[in-house]
Amino acid sequence: MQFVAGRSREKLVAFQSFANTTMQLSALGQSDIILIAVSDDSIAQVAAEIPETNALIVHTSGSTSLEVLEPRERIGVFYPLQTFSKNKELNYKKIPFLIEVKIEEDLQLLSKLTHALQAEHFRMNSKERAAYHLAAVFSNNFTNHILTESETLCEQHRISFQLLKPLLEETIEKAFEKGPENSQTGPAKRNDSKTIEKQLAALQTTEQKDLYTTLTKAIQKHYER
Repeated sequence: MQFVAGRSREKLVAFQSFANTTMQLSALGQSDIILIAVSDDSIAQVAAEIPETNALIVHTSGSTSLEVLEPRERIGVFYPLQTFSKNKELNYKKIPFLIEVKIEEDLQLLSKLTHALQAEHFRMNSKERAAYHLAAVFSNNFTNHILTESETLCEQHRISFQLLKPLLEETIEKAFEKGPENSQTGPAKRNDSKTIEKQLAALQTTEQKDLYTTLTKAIQKHYER
């Protein structure tokens, strides 16, 4: 990595130990790849501000198409299918990277980049990548919100959220061994109306009741088939 450009001087400090930093895209030096890692809404604007270059310009978004970087010719996508949080290190060997290029010869550059990270890469078009991103929203974002509600319930009843960890680990393991559809359990799957009514009555907020009801109905409808 030679240069890192950013809009926040404070955030750029973190990169100063191993790369030149700048707040001006025009100051970027000669590079093989320019990686745009910004919010989806900012990708087109940032790409337009990059001066004329022979570098391969790529973005890292799962839901944004390759075409957002046009009319540039050497463009691509380098999407890590993983969740990132500050101050949480990741094992890049376990992260699948979904890559796409406009010019076939540029595929080798992104392959080398994943190889340098000791990661696997999978070639996907924009439609396939967007489908993975959507599936990831269900698998990660929605699941994490449900865990937040679960933790809130534990706090309300002064019990340990950590005690649920073995259950969660077994749930994920079975989902990938047997398939999630074949692994569903619980009162909604069994149509256990007494338990459902009792648990709804125990919930303390409208948001919790709405979420519980929505998910219960979704499970019941799915297994009616």
